[in-house]
Amino acid sequence: MKHVDTPEPAPEGPAPEPAPAVDGRSSRWARHRAQRRIELIRTARSAVDELGAQASMEEIASACKTSKSVYYRYFGDKAGLQRAVGEYTVARMRDRLEEAARAAGSFEDTVEAMVAEYLLSIERSAPVYRFVVALPPETGRARHERHRAERGRGERACGEPSGADEAPAESGGERYGIQEFVESVTALLAQAHVRHSPAAQRLAEPVLGYWAASTIGMVRGAGEAWMSTPAGTERLSRERMTELIVGWAVDGLRPPGAPVPEPPST
Repeated sequence: MKHVDTPEPAPEGPAPEPAPAVDGRSSRWARHRAQRRIELIRTARSAVDELGAQASMEEIASACKTSKSVYYRYFGDKAGLQRAVGEYTVARMRDRLEEAARAAGSFEDTVEAMVAEYLLSIERSAPVYRFVVALPPETGRARHERHRAERGRGERACGEPSGADEAPAESGGERYGIQEFVESVTALLAQAHVRHSPAAQRLAEPVLGYWAASTIGMVRGAGEAWMSTPAGTERLSRERMTELIVGWAVDGLRPPGAPVPEPPST
């Protein structure tokens, strides 16, 4: 008798949906817009460095040899451009700070490397730094409205979703503003303390977080005050300012030359 194979029963449940086809034209257009956005951010950054932090969209566009409408199409308004330049700038500053911290062999060396890199960055591009930090904090509602507007601009401009334009292409898709930068550098300092401090002297949470946040706030405040001092005889050199800030961060915030307080009697 001839054997007849019995077909296996079909698996239960709906069949898997086929993978969506990739639209090559849409993908190329998204890459083009992302690349163009990066170019606009870089040229705007150079223009602000030359024109100053108060440069208008029209002045920036003119210096970049393009029309103001191009910048409005990609960024919406000046605040949108400030956010984009900020994300681009502070992401790279954070990378340099992280690299400096990794190369340091002690906690004091870590603080010194981070402070020196921060002061160098804001001194080298002071107008860009002011342009970025002049942007007021964004509320949740404002962020939601901005995202809706960005999606709408992308759809009007090219008929496709604007996801490729949501962040600079080189940033790995992350939005990186001033607040995120401060939080990440605060975490970096806390990690350095844990890595280099003896167990008996190591701070525990939540004190560790408070200390790191206050230290970063002091460094930023001192750096911005120093940057705002007109260049001349009264302005300290970057090297001297680095030395002072590192001393305050590592040894405490006693004024220079102040006597060390006696420990409490037991």
